Amino acid sequence: MKPASPAWSQRRAARANLVASVLYGVIAIMTAELAVEPGEVSYDEAALGALLIGLAMMLTRFFVDLVKKETELHAHIGLGGAGALLCISLPVLGFPTLVAAMLLFAPRLGLDWGALIDLVLYLSIATVFLLGFGSSYVLDGKPGPALLRGIFWTLLSLVLFAAKKLA
Repeated sequence: MKPASPAWSQRRAARANLVASVLYGVIAIMTAELAVEPGEVSYDEAALGALLIGLAMMLTRFFVDLVKKETELHAHIGLGGAGALLCISLPVLGFPTLVAAMLLFAPRLGLDWGALIDLVLYLSIATVFLLGFGSSYVLDGKPGPALLRGIFWTLLSLVLFAAKKLA
């Protein structure tokens, strides 16, 4: 592992945590989307489902970070520390909330289920690319490695896309 560049800062560390949190939410929605068939549930039920998936992943991220931090410290974390970790986990809800909003407005915009499912999937893949790119670029500002990471993460997310298409 190469050491961090001299330009590394707490701000960049916060951005890296933000990327990780948002990625949890995106992958959770992509995975859940695999099981959704057009017209199987109402738009409102699907929106609620997206929010519940986001909440479950936010809590998962929180519990993982809590256990990791307590393992590093060899002690329990107080309420203040747990609250800070919970705040770091909140961005997990970002993408699921966006998807829930799309689901609520889709019928008003005349989008049918098939188009909506494809839209969510393509938006997920694009978001994975941007997160991969951004998570590398924030480290050292080099676009080459960032582009490679974005492409690699996108290819991995396309495995989920292929699973959906083959199902």
